[in-house]
Amino acid sequence: MKQCNVRQFFKQFPDDETCLEHLFNVRFGQGHECPKCKRSAKWYRLQSEQAFSCQWCGHHIHPMVGSIFEKSRTPLQLWFYAIFLFTTTRHGVSAKELQRQLGVTYKTAWRMAALIREHMAAIDGDEPLGGEGEIVEVDETYVGGHKKGTVGRGAAGKTIVMGMVERGKGKAIVKVIPNTTQKTLQGEIAANVKQGTEVHTDGFLG
Repeated sequence: MKQCNVRQFFKQFPDDETCLEHLFNVRFGQGHECPKCKRSAKWYRLQSEQAFSCQWCGHHIHPMVGSIFEKSRTPLQLWFYAIFLFTTTRHGVSAKELQRQLGVTYKTAWRMAALIREHMAAIDGDEPLGGEGEIVEVDETYVGGHKKGTVGRGAAGKTIVMGMVERGKGKAIVKVIPNTTQKTLQGEIAANVKQGTEVHTDGFLG
């Protein structure tokens, strides 16, 4: 993945609709087996509600149910931006800072910060992902704004974040790593993904 700054974030997630689509793809994805008819399905976005419908039986999946976004009236894009701030700010993000950045009430900002911290603690737990018959997708990204005179994947001053997501379940592990050498990347996979898992990565040689 490429480095991500604020401009790139809003280009990738310009509105709530894009965020909902991304959430569905991360948690379920096209081809997800319908829990009702048990068939691999193409899922269609419903315009009447924040849900996707199975092509075969019409069963609905609500991507936000079971997540920190469930029952929240705060726009999904603001949630995504709050998470972006948490993952790119080295010294943490206070509720007051979220209030200022997002334009929400302090009560809302405090609740969002608490849920994000709780979620980050959960996904950084000790339980490995995957197992026999499961698929885990792995990628890494550079976060932090561009610094004058720095270029390339190893640009100084940026934080390298590695993510591992269990396809179809939404379980994830996120790690800050020191470099993108083969030893580091494969070491993190070995430590956080169960033996027998099918691992999907991009074309990066590491």
